[in-house]
Amino acid sequence: MTIHTQLPTHNVPRQASRLAATPLLRIEGLVVEPRSLLPVELAQLARGSFTEDFHCEQHWTTPQQKWSGPRLIDVLNLVHPLPAAKYIRVHAGNYVVPIALSEAEQALLADTLNDQPLAVEHGAPWRLTLPGAACFISVKWVERLELTAEPGENVGERVAEARSRIRTVRTVA
Repeated sequence: MTIHTQLPTHNVPRQASRLAATPLLRIEGLVVEPRSLLPVELAQLARGSFTEDFHCEQHWTTPQQKWSGPRLIDVLNLVHPLPAAKYIRVHAGNYVVPIALSEAEQALLADTLNDQPLAVEHGAPWRLTLPGAACFISVKWVERLELTAEPGENVGERVAEARSRIRTVRTVA
């Protein structure tokens, strides 16, 4: 296991750079009122924060990362989820991760990391964070929230499993 003193960065996709330049969060699906929200609207909501070690499935850890941002449940309450909504499909381009609506109480749309504005390399404008969740659930560059009755495909889990298999093959070879 590798310990990092700062959260590692990855290449930023072109669409993520565009989103960071003109941030807009779309919320749709099983809701009374679909909306598109600007950062100023999200900044008016109550903020939450938590601090914990960030563990990646690729066998590294960055200790004591402090995430802060609007609480996901408060964001969703702006659109009034329908009773049939049981899941939130969090989208960043083709990368989609479902979480149960019941987990929205603990989740944040983080816009700061360690008391600094979230950098695009770390997921700005918004990154889904959920205490104790697997690394692949921490969706960077969130652009859309879709409320659904079923979880649907978990692209994040599939990507994490594929990366784990590649690492295992490289280690064995």
